[in-house]
Amino acid sequence: MLPTKLDHCVIHITDWERSNAFYTTVLGAELVARPTGYAYRFGDKQLNVHGPGVKPAEVARLPVAPGNSDLCFEWIGPIADAVAHLGRCGVRIESGPMQRFGAKGAGTSVYFRDPDGSLMEFMSYAVEKKMAEAPGMHDPTFLPPDIPAPQDDGRARHLTGVRLPDVALPATGGGMVNLSKLKGRTVVYVYPRTGVPGVDAPPGWDQIPGARGCTPQSCGFRDHFADLKALGVAQVFGLSTQATGYQQEAADRLHLLFPILSDAELVLATNLHLPMFMTSGMTLLARMALVIEDGTIVKVFYPVFPPDKNAEEVIAWLRSR
Repeated sequence: MLPTKLDHCVIHITDWERSNAFYTTVLGAELVARPTGYAYRFGDKQLNVHGPGVKPAEVARLPVAPGNSDLCFEWIGPIADAVAHLGRCGVRIESGPMQRFGAKGAGTSVYFRDPDGSLMEFMSYAVEKKMAEAPGMHDPTFLPPDIPAPQDDGRARHLTGVRLPDVALPATGGGMVNLSKLKGRTVVYVYPRTGVPGVDAPPGWDQIPGARGCTPQSCGFRDHFADLKALGVAQVFGLSTQATGYQQEAADRLHLLFPILSDAELVLATNLHLPMFMTSGMTLLARMALVIEDGTIVKVFYPVFPPDKNAEEVIAWLRSR
């Protein structure tokens, strides 16, 4: 082995104040003042930073532009703690948790971005807590008592008062539904994906805050369907990004009393800028519920936790009006 080790690398940023806040608060860097600008120190490693006012004497043949870096930081502890930390900081997770391989071998990672769009990764080598279910024994009706709660990251604050776009979505049971055209009061509960009995959940599913519990959420709206109707709700729908055929299996198995809408092409989600996340190659909707009156959103429930109490939360709000 040669007597070498990594000392520092260089990133480029466009705004000192914005990036200093991100790298110190989100990534825990020590801020080091330089004659012009700053560096970000992590223990005995350092990120030198090229930004406004910095004129480096030596540069790469193709200098990395702001937003073009890809950095991984080890998170000491369970990846669920990293996810919770990002939520508290209001940082959106691009994808994960998922298994990746780093300097110490196999780990669990989540991906997010710095203010310029550079890709950041938290990787945990901690052994993940074993869940109650054995392989091939998944029970989607079971809600583990220790799943992490989602944090309010602010990604749904823009929705109240928004008019639904003119978008028709396929529904279980056949036909298309355009939420913007419906008259009266509509309740739509939104969920990532329902599981199938005996089919293992995606890797790391129970460690993603707000992921587990789609079947209990659906059953809650089924069990309280009559209560919602008595409170003036003209129609109830579920909504996810699964294809209608996948949704139909769940609707039949759970004996749902209302249709499930499929936004597999993300048309409604992108028009409304709904909160989403990625894991195991799937783009999924974050759990929430919407009360819509004559095509306009009048109430947003986000984040939703615990998921099996979502229908009761909606009913309590309707009764308070």
